[in-house]
Amino acid sequence: MDGDWADRELEAGETVRYTGGLRRGEGVAVTDSRVLVRSADELLALPYENVSEITTESVDWFLALLSLALTGVGLVSLIQGRNPLLAVGFTLVGLWSLRRTYRHRDRVRIHLHSQPKPVTIFPVAVDDLYPALEEAIAAVREDRA
Repeated sequence: MDGDWADRELEAGETVRYTGGLRRGEGVAVTDSRVLVRSADELLALPYENVSEITTESVDWFLALLSLALTGVGLVSLIQGRNPLLAVGFTLVGLWSLRRTYRHRDRVRIHLHSQPKPVTIFPVAVDDLYPALEEAIAAVREDRA
């Protein structure tokens, strides 16, 4: 991924701590004073003073197990020949739910004071992004104290 876009968006005196890719979008950059999230059509700048909480979610295992169970029930019903239309429906809904659960893995939610709905991103390397975010926010809060 090309990290030059983050350098072009910097303010005077600001440095980039981390640059990484997003699964849906172009990238995310952690700077000294804000998080930059670049998608195909917009650039979000989230100052750390506005961030109330950052959470990560690896995989919703409960939903994954329910999706597998729904798919299994549909397949067993299809094999046994009971109501094939309903069995195909159960199988398709279970597979769709499993695909959706997989696509929402490693979700990072950035909760802001100014918005009721958090900003949700799906980084390629959440294990690299999260520590960089924690370190940058801790530094800003330490400077303010």
